[in-house]
Amino acid sequence: MLDRSALYDPDLIARLAGPELAGPPSPFPHRGGHRSRHRGASLEFSEHNEYAPGDDLRHLDWKVLGKTDRLFVKRYEDERLQRALLLVDASASMGYGAADRGVGSKYHLAARVAVALAACLLRQGDAVGVRMAPVAPGGALPPRSGGAQLDAVIEVLGGCRPDGAADLTGACRETGEILGGAAAVFVLSDLLDEGEEKLEGLRWLRARGIAVRLIHVLHADEVSLPFENTSRFVDLEGAGSQVLDPVPLRRAYREEIRAFVRGVARTAGALGVPHALCTSGEDPAPAVGALLRQMRRG
Repeated sequence: MLDRSALYDPDLIARLAGPELAGPPSPFPHRGGHRSRHRGASLEFSEHNEYAPGDDLRHLDWKVLGKTDRLFVKRYEDERLQRALLLVDASASMGYGAADRGVGSKYHLAARVAVALAACLLRQGDAVGVRMAPVAPGGALPPRSGGAQLDAVIEVLGGCRPDGAADLTGACRETGEILGGAAAVFVLSDLLDEGEEKLEGLRWLRARGIAVRLIHVLHADEVSLPFENTSRFVDLEGAGSQVLDPVPLRRAYREEIRAFVRGVARTAGALGVPHALCTSGEDPAPAVGALLRQMRRG
């Protein structure tokens, strides 16, 4: 379990957002954060959305309330927000590196980056949701806009304990079916149970018109294998373990992990999926910020 102070990083948010999106999250869209795909009269009615805290009360549809006893708000053509969903790997392998209360794990890094992304996207007026893979009770939040949504995202991410297998391909398919296109999905995962040849979920999302961004999350130990003494290495997503002397294996291991990382980047590039590598102990802002800038230009 991770509390708000472990997930909300104002410095990371400020560096990702940039000066054009400075300020606290707002329940109202900031125009110009990214290009609008919609044109026409600014007051042309578009659709109904169920009310969420932070929505403009002036747009409540009182006729629908009288008929259904439920709160809905009217959306207009220039107010249709881009939807973004954060698909976060919460499998057992993401728990590696955890200290007290999960701090320091790969999942902690992924969740901290996801919160920063959510804050930036909400500031520019997007509707943001989150989904864990695998999904546990309370592990999915549909995209919504408004300042209250950031607190909801933090609650979902902070309440998750990494466990089980991600089945990222299946999670991507389910996410695409829920979103139905015209959305952006940020995938944050170590990809250790997927591999470069198994990024079919990203291909599936792209084929349905969903903009995909991949954030590959690794722990520094996985990159360098720094251990000096004979140790027991445990499969976090299985029952296996081995006692090994890491020193004679280190060179071959580092070559293999570098090949794995290059392979993931190569496959993502071939799919047309912008990609960033985030390693624990390193600043994620440059790589993740580049993904955000690409999204704003698109």
